[in-house]
Amino acid sequence: MNEPPPGSDRSSALGRLARSEPFLRHDLEGCLRAVTEMASTVLGVARAAVWFFTPERDAIICRDMYAAASASHEQGLVLRAEDHRAYFDAIEQDRIIAAHDAKTDPRTADFGPDYLVPYGIGALLDAPILYHGRLVGIVCCEHTGGPRAWTGEDQVFAASLADFVALALAADETRKAEERARAAERRWRDLFENAVEGMFQMTVDGRLITVNPALAKLLGFASPEAVKAAVANARNLFADPEVPAELDRRLPREKQVTGYEAQVLRQDGHPIWVSLNVRGIYGADGLFELFEGSAQDITHRKRAEQQLAHVSLHDGLTGLPNRTLFMDRLAQAMRRVRAGQSEAVAVFLIDCDNFRLVNNTLGHALADRMLVVLSRRLRAAIGPGDTLARLGGDDFGLMMEGPMEPDGAMRLAEELRQSISEPLELSGHDVFPSVSIATALDHGEREHADELLRDLGIAIHYSKNQGRGRCVAFEQRMRTAPLEALRMQTDLRRAIDRNELELAFQPIVDLRTHQLSGFEALVRWPGGARGPVPPAVFIPIAEESGLIGPLGTWILQAACRWMRGWQDRLGETPLSVSINVSPVQLARADLSDAIEGVVAGTGVDIRRVKLEVTETAFGQDVDIVSSRLATLRDFGFAVMIDDFGTGYSSLSRLHRLPFDGLKIDQSFVQAMRTDADCRDIVRSVIALGQSLGVEIVAEGVEDAETGAALAKLGCRMAQGYHFARPLTAAQADAMVAQMVAGPVLLPAA
Repeated sequence: MNEPPPGSDRSSALGRLARSEPFLRHDLEGCLRAVTEMASTVLGVARAAVWFFTPERDAIICRDMYAAASASHEQGLVLRAEDHRAYFDAIEQDRIIAAHDAKTDPRTADFGPDYLVPYGIGALLDAPILYHGRLVGIVCCEHTGGPRAWTGEDQVFAASLADFVALALAADETRKAEERARAAERRWRDLFENAVEGMFQMTVDGRLITVNPALAKLLGFASPEAVKAAVANARNLFADPEVPAELDRRLPREKQVTGYEAQVLRQDGHPIWVSLNVRGIYGADGLFELFEGSAQDITHRKRAEQQLAHVSLHDGLTGLPNRTLFMDRLAQAMRRVRAGQSEAVAVFLIDCDNFRLVNNTLGHALADRMLVVLSRRLRAAIGPGDTLARLGGDDFGLMMEGPMEPDGAMRLAEELRQSISEPLELSGHDVFPSVSIATALDHGEREHADELLRDLGIAIHYSKNQGRGRCVAFEQRMRTAPLEALRMQTDLRRAIDRNELELAFQPIVDLRTHQLSGFEALVRWPGGARGPVPPAVFIPIAEESGLIGPLGTWILQAACRWMRGWQDRLGETPLSVSINVSPVQLARADLSDAIEGVVAGTGVDIRRVKLEVTETAFGQDVDIVSSRLATLRDFGFAVMIDDFGTGYSSLSRLHRLPFDGLKIDQSFVQAMRTDADCRDIVRSVIALGQSLGVEIVAEGVEDAETGAALAKLGCRMAQGYHFARPLTAAQADAMVAQMVAGPVLLPAA
């Protein structure tokens, strides 16, 4: 699953969207394409679309849908309310629909047969488009594969995109109105003056010689004569007195200035924006005689640009600066501190405690109202020169520039915490807000604003671990946890290089005969001075750091070396070893080459080696996964799907994957005796395996009764503590030695 970018990147993306060509040109179709492409790119979803309600509100029609895989757009798909009543009711009532599992979410489940399943959609994030206070459509983000947990930042970003669509609708309406007005104006001018815009001639000293009716109207006068009578010097019409001097400098050099934008004052003193085209007229002697030009009112466009700029830099709910603007101001303040122009900058990160509880119990609308109230309380508690921003979700940032000591910052943080904690009433519900606040001072020691916000994030995390509703100042020691993770990554790299890892082997038993059939190879890290490190800790570190390749190769080499020795001793006696392949390994293009090298180097009988791929790997591109598995099987390996039933597989995807067996996840096996649903799942997986003709292995068998129940259902292979705990390599080797003399029965008598 793609990780979404950090919040600051999302704010930057919105800024780029606001400044993009379609939004500046008020091109509605272009805006919709830009929004769907931005949604797909930033949220990492396979498809993103904008849907609009029909006038009768009995259906929604896709206006633009972007598919990331083909980088293509389409439109015209129709979904009717009568077929999906729960969804239509939900989008009318909820602020946003974040369906983490679209196939089970009651709001979206009925899309399954005719929409979710055909397109492979696992999760939906839908944000309503509100225009003139009315729901007119939806921005829909479709994640393919399995479920996906939509974060608060995901939802805020989707809502922001919906706001951009509403803004594009407003701009399109304005554009159409302007086009109608311009068409009417052209017809009128063609009839009376044959002029399309305000035109004038002016002497060097600013006296107007000619003015057409369009210019008189633009300036608020009744007639051209009224303009010439009232305006003694046209240079004084400019709101900025520097504009005439700039034109005087440019015209002799450029001869003509086009598209020059400036503010001029109408007769009533109200400023408007105009686009000027001006050229100088020269006499036969080459001397400058007068100015000639035209003026076009662009006030609507300038306002739209300003509105777009404001949207890109401010939070739509609270009106506060957003993360982008906050980080820009913080960076400027830090530069002033480093330059000695300011003493210090104090930054506060304010995080609402239990906001999700309010959101889930009272609803999005009331939760949003609470954020608005909290933002007002914060603004009332700070000075006019301080910057308060909503950084995203329920996080606020506050920046103060000037003299500040640590004790003073903590006192201010406590005052802010108390000012926010006053109870508030939300539609009959008494809510007692609580916030955690982290503060940090910078006296010029940091280079970048991101460093300061990172330290605040560490501090707020530290604060919440100590208890909510607290104020804490950042200290260097709080960076210990991230540094410890970095040290563990370094130690793991050394452990791989120095062959300090170990293998354990868990027996796999034939349920019919109770004979040992094979082993699952498990990696262990003794950890040296730090002590044993659980796989659940170091495997994710290996995946995140890129060490999973070397680690996977080490495991494969070690397991194959043991199997090479055992096969020589056992002859034709069957015994296999199962080796886990991480989803991250499976995504690597060089996996096949690495495995082929290990097999060639150890001389292991490839028929005795099974590769286990966890079901979560199928959240990746199914075609790539299928191709990688097919290559491994063609090479001679048996491929097992591990932890089956907990991840991303569906029957529609499963038939596309080449595999030889399924391993039933232990969570179902251990609960099957007491949970009817789990028992039915186990029975279904066994029946599925039998129908597909593949091997079924049950994991986590902890008692004889469970083993007997599995055997009765037709499951042939199993592993778990009932048969044996993971063995050391020496213990496994001793068990193989027993097999030379005869079958090994488990559990041992």
